[in-house]
Amino acid sequence: MQANYTDPELVAAVGPRVRKSPFFDCTVRAGLTAVSCYNHMWLPMSYGDPDAEYRRLTESVSMWDVAAQRHIAVRGPGADALVQYATAIDTTPVGVDEGAYAPMVDQYGILINDPVLLHLGPDDWRFSAADGDIGLWIKALAAERRADCLVTELDTATVAIQGPRADAVMRDLDVDVDGMESLSIRRSTIDGLAVMVGRSGWSSQGGFEIFLDDPRGAGRLWARIEEAGTHHGIGPGAPNPSERIENVLLSYGTDTGYDADPFELGLDGTIDLDGEDFIGRDALRTLRSNGAARRLTGVVVAGARMETLPHPVPMSAGAEVLGELRAAAWSPRFGANLGLALVGGGVDLGTRASALLPGGLRDLTTVSLPFDDADIRPL
Repeated sequence: MQANYTDPELVAAVGPRVRKSPFFDCTVRAGLTAVSCYNHMWLPMSYGDPDAEYRRLTESVSMWDVAAQRHIAVRGPGADALVQYATAIDTTPVGVDEGAYAPMVDQYGILINDPVLLHLGPDDWRFSAADGDIGLWIKALAAERRADCLVTELDTATVAIQGPRADAVMRDLDVDVDGMESLSIRRSTIDGLAVMVGRSGWSSQGGFEIFLDDPRGAGRLWARIEEAGTHHGIGPGAPNPSERIENVLLSYGTDTGYDADPFELGLDGTIDLDGEDFIGRDALRTLRSNGAARRLTGVVVAGARMETLPHPVPMSAGAEVLGELRAAAWSPRFGANLGLALVGGGVDLGTRASALLPGGLRDLTTVSLPFDDADIRPL
């Protein structure tokens, strides 16, 4: 094993194979410096100053282009039954203009996506999807079951407003958000554009997502939000690795890999194995009986401030491989490097290990989740 290695700094080749967001030009003007490919689209990842972006998100307000968070619509008389079959939750309690976190598994019980499911009206549902081709999956299920419904991927342009000042920005946009509960939906207009507003977003700082189904108005929407947020300190941002790890917001594919089941990921409280049938339910019952082979755990990475981990790395204790460090980043709130790891079910909290990170070998210690309950001592 090498003692040192570094990842190359690469430039994304922006071309027709990976779609641009309707907000792409707006983000470039705002100073976009890094992107990731997500749902076959470019997802902004940084505007060049991670510390400033973290402060905006946690102290004032940040606006994100998250159009890569695709919307899969299921509409028609058979929509209710198909949506229930496709998700590992009981969809019955999800009322109109409400949403729910809705993990999806395959026939073997392996997590294949963890979207937010939105119920917009009778026989009208949407999956706001994590990175994965679940539109194709749901279309296949519909064809197999001869479901009387239409499954389509919408060209919804989504912008997130996240942070402690998010409510104030929404009020200045003349959007009534008073009394909105988590994952609820309201219809409104912004600058004459018909939008839906959800109390949602991939941060723990509070905020909203604005769904614009006509992407031709994306530039107007972006400009209006910038204007309304100016005296609240708004600025561009993106899903923030430090903030989301601090608060253990699961990232499908990043933290989970593509072979984990809900029990390994601590999602057993979100799925319903005793209600309506869904694809993978019997497999999950068997997995529950057998017990999880792995579990998601917290990790403290020793040493000086590290860059965000670019890819998973094995973590070992001597010659024994304990699992994989899936994600890690510097945490301003805890003053330490924090990570999320998938480790064997027998690995105890407090276990010491090591992993080869860019820049060299680092010592690790497993800790409980959430990190707020762990004894984390600043460097």
